[in-house]
Amino acid sequence: MGDQPVTAAAADAGPIIHLSEIGCFSLLRIFHALHIPDAVVEELSGHNISLSETSLGSVSVVRHTLPRDAVARFVRENGFERLHAGETECLFLCKRQALPVILTDDLSVRETAKGLGMKPVGSLGVIVRAYKKGFISLQDAERHLTALHETSSLFVTKAIVEIAIERLKK
Repeated sequence: MGDQPVTAAAADAGPIIHLSEIGCFSLLRIFHALHIPDAVVEELSGHNISLSETSLGSVSVVRHTLPRDAVARFVRENGFERLHAGETECLFLCKRQALPVILTDDLSVRETAKGLGMKPVGSLGVIVRAYKKGFISLQDAERHLTALHETSSLFVTKAIVEIAIERLKK
């Protein structure tokens, strides 16, 4: 994510779920606004996560009800049938709102987003950026990254976590 400030992102359910699982949901405050499509809100409710009850400080959570026909056309035209509804709605929302960042932990969505000119950021990236912005200490960042591997439902290898921790120290 570099050192440039990121003002807004569309958020898929993955990073919200994984950060919540390790008690780090509040780190999403690295963004000024999170744009959340209805399909993601529905997925989060299945995990008992309600965005209206979270403490994100000054983060503006913007919920979007997207036109189904336009999303379906976007999916067909781009061959995104293999992706879930929340993922395709996030990609569509980024294109529609000219949002440069999509929060996702899904590898295929990350690759797709890059192909569409978007910057994908996952749970690890949120923690790293929170450290770089001074929201958390190095020790907390290391602990949170390790928790993603050991505690959350995110599939991330220990080697990837170790690489992220080494990069924090540089």
